Amino acid sequence: MKYILLAVPAFALLAGCDMKGNVYALTPQQTYDKLVAAPVSWDGKGPFGKLDVSPGGDGNGTVRWKSSYGTRFCEANIVPEGTDKSRINVFCDGPGEGAATGMMQAMYRKAIIEHIDATLKDRPYDARKAQGETATMWPDDARQADGSIGAASSEALKMDRDMHQMINDADNHEAEAAAEAAQRANGVNFKPGQPMINPSK
Repeated sequence: MKYILLAVPAFALLAGCDMKGNVYALTPQQTYDKLVAAPVSWDGKGPFGKLDVSPGGDGNGTVRWKSSYGTRFCEANIVPEGTDKSRINVFCDGPGEGAATGMMQAMYRKAIIEHIDATLKDRPYDARKAQGETATMWPDDARQADGSIGAASSEALKMDRDMHQMINDADNHEAEAAAEAAQRANGVNFKPGQPMINPSK
């Protein structure tokens, strides 16, 4: 009986989750103004660590977080939800390194969602929630790269295969060049894929 009593609240909680954490009781203009004006901490405790990333906007419902060099890290698109609310969609395609790029971008997305939520609810940014707690209430964005470990592993394997193929191609090219040079030294015209011809015979 104890198990049944514990399961009911959990089920009720899941049933009430409509994945609308990205809808806020602010007009699109109010949402835009707050996000563009909200500073991003560079002290290592903000959404981008110590990177010099700042918000900017196009004046028409799109907010972008960019570095001082102009590199975009994340983008938020704000649209009306009814007459007095806003819906926000966010994706992050900032720089990364190798197979872990997708994972890094997914990490940025979780962090910027917490920054957005904290800004629009007038509360402090919570680095713990930035690890994914706030983002779990938001729907996925089709523009976001797969940040799973499986995707990173697949990308790493592909990079490894491509690297070995490049090495093999380079070795083959070097071997062909050496063979051609040797044949020319012996007075033989060599062309890959064609019979060797000695013009002196």
